[in-house]
Amino acid sequence: MKIVYSQDYAMEWGEHVFPAEKYHLLYRRLLKEGLVREEDVISPPVPSWQELALIHEPEYLEELQTLRASPRTLSSEIPLNPSLIRGTRVMCGGTYLAAILALKEGIGFHLGGGLHHAYPDHAEGFCYLNDLGFALAKLKNEGQIRRAAVVDCDLHQGNGTAFIFRHDPEIFTFSIHQEFLYPFPKEQSDLDIGLAVGTGDEEYLLALEGALERVIGHSPELVIYQAGVDPYRGDLLGDLALSEEGLRRRDEMVIGHLRKAGIPVAITLGGGYPAEVEKVVELHLQTFLVARSYSEGASPAR
Repeated sequence: MKIVYSQDYAMEWGEHVFPAEKYHLLYRRLLKEGLVREEDVISPPVPSWQELALIHEPEYLEELQTLRASPRTLSSEIPLNPSLIRGTRVMCGGTYLAAILALKEGIGFHLGGGLHHAYPDHAEGFCYLNDLGFALAKLKNEGQIRRAAVVDCDLHQGNGTAFIFRHDPEIFTFSIHQEFLYPFPKEQSDLDIGLAVGTGDEEYLLALEGALERVIGHSPELVIYQAGVDPYRGDLLGDLALSEEGLRRRDEMVIGHLRKAGIPVAITLGGGYPAEVEKVVELHLQTFLVARSYSEGASPAR
């Protein structure tokens, strides 16, 4: 299975709760274990600032381009430096490329992305640019899709994505997340499921399965799956209680239901904040293995 990855994802985060090294560690592990070959790794294009204006306001993009510290950029809660701006720009191209792969092959896997908190005019929640919104807007602008959906299973609501597509009836946004947790206030997605503290595997999966019926009923030509692993019970930033097996079943349910319905799926990593970076890599690897089991001609996930 082809994957999308760039060396630009080795960004300078400094001392931060976000496990930035996870991208490179996951990439190296996939190669080391023979799960992907180097020739299957595709480097994404770098979107121009003009292209990013499909969803982001030009004045805000100018502040990012010039590294201007302002309320709109500092609200990211992450450093403002060339490597982070470059890396998040490339991630926008990466999710777009994963979507192209999904349209061609059924599955597209991006070793990055899921920056769902970025708004058109400001940064939020460790996100400068919204790769999910960019990919869908660019595909629609090019006439490659008309109807699409976002399935956002991150711990936190996909507020930026919901806001971007709030007036677009052809893009269905769905978010399942911890209710009493950032962001405050939340945006209104087309479908939101807010979960209580301590929600475990069975309750989560029951809610998710019903929601996927709504997503499939929208008849999307493409779904972007934000596969954040921070609903994990050992996550430092949240209070949901999914087990490692529960997350695997979640990935199996999302990817399996959509592929069985004939819907292409582009997958992004999203968040994840366990105490040890090795655990977040393991959880993201699990998502990859489920996706790989549904890619054409692939051997089943181990």
